[in-house]
Amino acid sequence: MAQAREFRIRNAVLADARGIAIVHVQAWQEAYRGQLPDAFLDSLSIEERFMARERWMREVPEDRRMLWVAETEGAIVGFANAGPARDPGPAGGGEIYAVYLLKDWWGTGAGRALFETAIMALKAAGLAPLVLWVLRTNARAQHFYEAAGWSPDGTSKIDVRADVVFDEIRYRDSPGEVTP
Repeated sequence: MAQAREFRIRNAVLADARGIAIVHVQAWQEAYRGQLPDAFLDSLSIEERFMARERWMREVPEDRRMLWVAETEGAIVGFANAGPARDPGPAGGGEIYAVYLLKDWWGTGAGRALFETAIMALKAAGLAPLVLWVLRTNARAQHFYEAAGWSPDGTSKIDVRADVVFDEIRYRDSPGEVTP
């Protein structure tokens, strides 16, 4: 495990959109290399991600956003995003959409802090049970979530984006009925 370093978790603001985009693209390239095609990962655009994030942040009122950053010395090193569950899973549930961290920050506690911040915000908003989706091949992320007490609920899905297949499994925050 990497040595703990100083960071702080805070609500994201519009000025963070570029930093979030940089983390998003770099984290995908670092975490998913070998799991997704290199050509796809190499084609990811910080500028496109920035424009999409900035547009979303302008459209969603700040008091309705569930978006946080981990920062140190003014630099964004990770982010988390959450909200109502997007799939036909648990009624009234919440979903953690993303927890991404630059590779240099893996094992420092920043990812865990972002994850726990998202969980607390979803529960405070009355969104439960909680779910998230993870690539079936992403053993590192699965270990991270399982160490926090989450487990697969038996639900899976296949998404195709830019001709790339995303084979994902759903995790839940607490034991419940397993979907066949």
